[in-house]
Amino acid sequence: MALIKIIDGGMGTELISQNIKLPPYIWSAHTNIEHPSLIYEIHKKFIESGADYISTNTFRTTPRAYLKTGLSTIKSNRMAYKSFLNAIRMAQKARGNTKTKILGSIAPLEDCYTPSNYPGDKKAKQEFLELSNWFTDLGVDIFLLETMNNLSEIIACLEIFSLNNYPIWVSLNLLDGEHILSGEKISEVVKSISRFNVSSLLLNCNSIEKTNLALNSIQKCWNREWGIYPNLGLGEPSPDGIIDNFSNIEDLIKISKKAVSLGATILGGCCGSSFRHIRAISREFKQ
Repeated sequence: MALIKIIDGGMGTELISQNIKLPPYIWSAHTNIEHPSLIYEIHKKFIESGADYISTNTFRTTPRAYLKTGLSTIKSNRMAYKSFLNAIRMAQKARGNTKTKILGSIAPLEDCYTPSNYPGDKKAKQEFLELSNWFTDLGVDIFLLETMNNLSEIIACLEIFSLNNYPIWVSLNLLDGEHILSGEKISEVVKSISRFNVSSLLLNCNSIEKTNLALNSIQKCWNREWGIYPNLGLGEPSPDGIIDNFSNIEDLIKISKKAVSLGATILGGCCGSSFRHIRAISREFKQ
C-alpha cells in the first residue's frame, strides 16, 4: 500500500465542542483573535493524533468576511490581517520541530454551499492576490483550495496562486457523484485545472454517502495524487457547522478504505471530525 498522508479534522468542530461562539460571516476566524492559544492547542492535538498536515484557520480570515460584520473597509482589512497572522503563527508554533506540513487554507470568497454568489473573476482575482501575498509573506508549505464549488472561481484562484512556487491542492464540494456544486462535471474541472501545478485533488465537506458516489469519477479522470476528507454529518452540510446527526467512525474508516483501494493516498476529516477520528484513521492506515 502506498504511503498514506493524513490531514487534520474539523477546527470549527473542535471549537464548537468547547462552546466557543462562531459568529456569522467570520465564523472560526473570530477565535484567532479572541483565543489564539486555543487554535494552537487544537493544531497540537491533531498532530499528536497522527495528522501529517494541519490546515491554517484561515477559512474566513478575509477582508470580505470581516466587512460583512459591519466594519469599515480599513478596519475590516486590518482585522482580517490580524486574524490571518495569528492563524499562521499558531499553526507554525504547533508544528514546531516536527515534520508536519502546513496547508494554507483558501476557501470560496462567499458561502461554501452557494456557488451562485461567486463575485466574478475581476473581484475574485483582486482578493485572492491579497491573500496570496499574505500567505507567501508569512509562509506555509502548500496552498489548499478547499470546499471549492464553482469552476470559474477555481480557475481565478489558481491563476493567482500558481504565480507562486508552492504546491497546490484543490478540494471539491459536490452536487452529486459526477458534478461539483455549481453543476460542472468533475471531468470538466479536471481538464481545466490540469494546466496548473495542482499536485493533488481532493473531495471535502461532502457527506460520506456523496463522497462514495464520486470516488470512481475521481479515479477515472485524475491521474495524480488524490484523497478525501468527508463531512461527517448526515445529509447536506450546514453553513454554521452545527451537526445534529453524525456518521460513525466505522463509516469513515470504511469509505477511507474504499478510497485507498482505488488509489487515494490522502485521508482526513472535515466538519464533524475530531481528534478521535484522526487518531482512528492514523491507527488504521499508519500502524
